[in-house]
Amino acid sequence: MADTLRIVGLGVAGLVALWVLLEVLAIVFGLVTWVVSTVVSLAVLAVLLYIGYVVVTEVL
Repeated sequence: MADTLRIVGLGVAGLVALWVLLEVLAIVFGLVTWVVSTVVSLAVLAVLLYIGYVVVTEVL
């Protein structure tokens, strides 16, 4: 009986540890996704502003 309880306890502890690990990875990947999205958006904005600047300076 004690061996069975120990195995079940280790299984439950393993599942909890796996769940915590996956939650931490989800948070980290969420932050990385947000940072990459922000950088890409800023880069696109910078390119559009530069193109606008070039067009306006060529017209004037």
